[in-house]
Amino acid sequence: MTGRLELGPRGYAIVTEAGDHWVLEGCEPDCDLIGAQVTAEGESHGLDRLRTDWIGTANG
Repeated sequence: MTGRLELGPRGYAIVTEAGDHWVLEGCEPDCDLIGAQVTAEGESHGLDRLRTDWIGTANG
């Protein structure tokens, strides 16, 4: 999943181009990435949660 990394009231989240918010679980991204385009890999669960295995800057 790729989008802009944000830090909100529920923790770190990715906001996709479509405007979907995905709350990240299981990974503490580098604070320098907040506001940047990132790619996260993991498994979705629930309506808006992503159990992350990896997160890093998006190639683009």
